[in-house]
Amino acid sequence: MKQGNIFRSISLMLFILLPFTMQAHKYYTSVTQLDFNPTEKCFQVTMNVFVDDLEAVLTQENKQVVKWKSDQPGLNTLLLKYLNKHFNVKLNQKPASQFRLIGTKEQKDLLTIFFEIPVDKAVKNIEITDTFLMDMFPIQSNVVNLNYKNQKHSFLFQKGKSTQFFSLK
Repeated sequence: MKQGNIFRSISLMLFILLPFTMQAHKYYTSVTQLDFNPTEKCFQVTMNVFVDDLEAVLTQENKQVVKWKSDQPGLNTLLLKYLNKHFNVKLNQKPASQFRLIGTKEQKDLLTIFFEIPVDKAVKNIEITDTFLMDMFPIQSNVVNLNYKNQKHSFLFQKGKSTQFFSLK
């Protein structure tokens, strides 16, 4: 009799807990680092996102199944198009020049995107609008860390709070 109760208890616990363990991940977050390089006159940007989230949003955006493989032709074009649409930067109240995509690096389920934002003169203020992945995942949070001439700022972007303005010295 005791074995039957134990078996039922374990079965019930598995039935309750199994759906929670089958999710790919429970949170939707990206982390972006902007570091000003005075020698190169640009912000060097590193953005970390989950590969499966990026695949899902690019699939939705392009109405065709997208599976990330760094060497697949055309993926960088899709990525850059999406990036320019959902990560906007204004320097001194003027839209920044087009991003220069440097490359990507995949590590397990994480994709690191490397790109540069050209800077033609001293930056007094910067405005960032970050809606990356928010069109597909309403609970998406994007953290942006900014490093400009030894000034460090960190900001959180979420749906409804996707634009931040920073004054720099």
